[in-house]
Amino acid sequence: MRNKALIVSVTVFSAYLTTAAQTILQITDFNCKAGGRNNCVPAVQAALATCNDNDSTIIMFPKGRYDFWPSSENQGFEVGFDLKEKKNVIIEGNGSEFIFHGNMQIAMLDECEQVTLRNFSVDWERPYISQAEILHVTDGYIDMKIDSEKYPYVIEKGKILFVGEGWKLPVILTYNNLFDQVTKEIVSQSWDAPLGDTFEQEAEYLGNDIVRFYGGKRQVTPSPGNIVTLFHARYMTNGIHIRKSKNTVLQNLVIYHALSHGVLGEMSENITMDNTSMTVNEAKGRVFSIVADASHFLNCKGVIKVENCAHTGMGDDFINVHGRNVIIQKVEDRHTIVTNIKGYCNQIGDEMWLLRQNKAQRGEIYIIETITPVYQDQKLIGYRISFKTDLPEDIKPGDFFENKTWTASLELRGCRILKRHRARGILVTTPQKVVIENNYFRTAGTAILIEGDIDHWFESGANTNVQIRNNVFEDCLTSGNRDGDRWQWGDAVITITPSHKPTSEKTEPYHQNIWIYNNTFKVFDAPLLRARSVRGLRFTNNEVLKTTSYQPYLWQKSAFLFDGCRDVLIWDNHLDVNYITRDVLIEHMKRSDIKTKGFKVISVKGMKTYLN
Repeated sequence: MRNKALIVSVTVFSAYLTTAAQTILQITDFNCKAGGRNNCVPAVQAALATCNDNDSTIIMFPKGRYDFWPSSENQGFEVGFDLKEKKNVIIEGNGSEFIFHGNMQIAMLDECEQVTLRNFSVDWERPYISQAEILHVTDGYIDMKIDSEKYPYVIEKGKILFVGEGWKLPVILTYNNLFDQVTKEIVSQSWDAPLGDTFEQEAEYLGNDIVRFYGGKRQVTPSPGNIVTLFHARYMTNGIHIRKSKNTVLQNLVIYHALSHGVLGEMSENITMDNTSMTVNEAKGRVFSIVADASHFLNCKGVIKVENCAHTGMGDDFINVHGRNVIIQKVEDRHTIVTNIKGYCNQIGDEMWLLRQNKAQRGEIYIIETITPVYQDQKLIGYRISFKTDLPEDIKPGDFFENKTWTASLELRGCRILKRHRARGILVTTPQKVVIENNYFRTAGTAILIEGDIDHWFESGANTNVQIRNNVFEDCLTSGNRDGDRWQWGDAVITITPSHKPTSEKTEPYHQNIWIYNNTFKVFDAPLLRARSVRGLRFTNNEVLKTTSYQPYLWQKSAFLFDGCRDVLIWDNHLDVNYITRDVLIEHMKRSDIKTKGFKVISVKGMKTYLN
């Protein structure tokens, strides 16, 4: 074998060790040392500036603590690792702690290729979430203990304000949640803002870090010892933002805090998260981690691969993979439409499916020729999109387009999806293959939610091949849908509820080929599956075990609830004798649309099948 020559490049930085294929940069040679709380952002920028796209570059952090600070002149947010049009770069943390301060983003990967972030943790010195312990509850007030060292606060004019690094903010009421002091799980049958407007009421400091809040309208009565999370920001800036990039790997990362989604992938190809978790910093006594979803992937393509992740403490779901439905606001001519602002997730040359609102079926394919923003009073209100060929004469406002070019498959394996965070587990809507296998689910809301939204978030699109297999679902839905409220967190262990509404036994379903097999369901209540508008739905060879961990309370009283589904098979499942529910309710379906063994099929009319 021919030996490759080792070339030592002598530069002003002794850190450069260059081979024919790889350069190693020591961050310490860019005036960034572990400890000391000095700002590492300039050193990272300097190191990135030296990267050569023709070679593989490793930016090496010797193990230690490194601090990242926003610059005083920056009026927006600062980025710790700002990668623009970089190729073949590895950020190697070697087990280091990256501590952020103020309004910052962990990393931005914009139009990058072959970038890897690995082997480090991220936290904030002062997170944008605080927490309090419930001490005493009466009809007139609540006493809470708030650690003023970890979560500094002041009371001004009778109202509590929390203090951070360069900020003083109230409590945002929308998404605060209650946690059990022992299990650190979301308290059963509690949802968003369980204490209502308590934190807008008069506050009085009683000493010894105890604050009394007077009055207020609560949704639930907390128990002494419950912990409540106090959010001071919502969707500020994402943790790791991957935009228009290819072949990104996040490996062995622990993210204790971020100011919105932990990881956001947008119009990118092939993203891998391996042992990369948004998680509670137990050593600091927290029950929270990041502000929003652990990971969110919008209009991506290739493969989204998520393996060996265990997220806890987030302010929203475990993962969301979807496209974006673009609603037609106006038809200008045979080539041109005007959309709402959701039209930003498209590019010239993209193939687009046309879907009529009344059918919601993927139809003709059109190629984008031009995209221009539309402004009104200097405010962006939408996009003007022109296509290369004539549009049909019958399209109208309210119909919509779905991007065919940017659709990703999902592989999710070996993960733990727990009730230690708000809302649901897996959300996925994509026409590409989905494999969810060998995971453990113990969620506050529904474990897996499959929608397809044309009336609220506009998250597309119809699934065509979903395999849910070899998973364990245990005591999910402790904060599920009790009475039909949209903002409760799901109706069955697996919930399939696209916006498309069947109107008869002939309505063509929205989704196709969703197979649920070889799983174990350990349930305290009745509902296993709720599904609307699916063709080719299988629930086979699953084991169902009854638990007594919680009292039944969910509004769905049947094991299965189907609306407008076709070619449904429920077969060869193994049922615990203590799981006595055997009902399958169907609407907008013929009896021949479903084949079952071990369950009783009941046709109903006018059942409660749409959320408010």
